[in-house]
Amino acid sequence: MMKKNPLLLLIVGLALLAIGGFISSGSGPAKADSALMAQCQDRMRDQGADMMAKCREKAFATAMTATDADEAARAISSANNSEVGGNALGMLLIGIGLVAAAAGGYRLWQQSAERRR
Repeated sequence: MMKKNPLLLLIVGLALLAIGGFISSGSGPAKADSALMAQCQDRMRDQGADMMAKCREKAFATAMTATDADEAARAISSANNSEVGGNALGMLLIGIGLVAAAAGGYRLWQQSAERRR
């Protein structure tokens, strides 16, 4: 089917590229809830504005306010795993989209070259 309709393959490839790019650009560190962020900022108040701004990230805020090392490690690991998973999905869609768009573009080029003969 894709040999007969390379334009569809090109469109699907470009759509996957766009979706993958959106997922990759939108994924970032997990955000801390307001209570955790406030507690972290209170603790980092004398460290400067840069450190207080980092309190928006769940992993950082958890590490700075932790009282139990095991609980902190689990929370940080969970936040990091969700970030890596979202980024991996975005990169997978970008890769598939690039291949599909390139194949569709190449087949369209082949078809136009055959018509010119």
